[in-house]
Amino acid sequence: MGWFSLFAFLIALGAGAFVGFRLYQRGLLTPVPRRTLHDMIRNIEPFTDIQIPAGKGPFPAVILLHGCGGIRPNMAVFAKLATDLGVMAIVPDSNSFRGIGYEEALETVCTGAKLRAPERAGDLHAALEIVRQHPDADASQIVIAGWSHGGWTALEALALDQAGIAPASLDQLPPNGLDGVRGVFAMYPYNGFPARSRRLPWRPDIPVESLLVRGDTICDDLESVEVFNRQIKWGADVKWRYVERATHAFDEPDHHPTSSLVYDPERANIAYSAFQAFLKRYLDLRQDSAD
Repeated sequence: MGWFSLFAFLIALGAGAFVGFRLYQRGLLTPVPRRTLHDMIRNIEPFTDIQIPAGKGPFPAVILLHGCGGIRPNMAVFAKLATDLGVMAIVPDSNSFRGIGYEEALETVCTGAKLRAPERAGDLHAALEIVRQHPDADASQIVIAGWSHGGWTALEALALDQAGIAPASLDQLPPNGLDGVRGVFAMYPYNGFPARSRRLPWRPDIPVESLLVRGDTICDDLESVEVFNRQIKWGADVKWRYVERATHAFDEPDHHPTSSLVYDPERANIAYSAFQAFLKRYLDLRQDSAD
């Protein structure tokens, strides 16, 4: 490294430390408490919505991981799309569990000051165990779907599990890990720094499908493509497609009044079809439900 590069690196390092210190002063950067899996389940279960299909179980299950703003109206839509196919939908509310409201989430979670994916991966493991313990669930048939920050969380969990690293919010990597998980559906996921997917391989036996937004101004689609191609070289099964002429979170109908993001019902239908097609590919659905 030349002197100029070293000087630039030290400036960047100092700037990062200063930003971190300012966030700490404002109470926006706090240590992540580590819990046992049992305690994590006990804490998040009251904030987890479970939608059970009509008929008699056991049912395959999908865990829906919301974006950084928390539970938005699109989560109910996708949960209904799942139950229409005979799939149980589990929706943990990671923000409410931590007492983070919508406005605070936009300021802290969406900016990376609070609740990054390594911490939230613990929520996912708790949700997986909730599925395994549910009497109406088929624990051998689970898929994960994540939106934006939730997509980052799902992909982070793949990397952490493969590396044998516990989520930042758990005292150890759960013994069941990602057992029963058949696939991940990632809607416009975050794959920028400091996502571990940039440097650690995913579980090669869990396929990933993703919908990206061309020219995404929130979660850079080019960074995602770079990560996807790298993961393919490392042995992962990854497929993606683009949604053109849309903004990030195009399937979310209730954006903040100051947001530049736009709900697009026509393109939302693309996401609905892709989601249901994903469920049909990776879960063994009853014929009467899948028709």
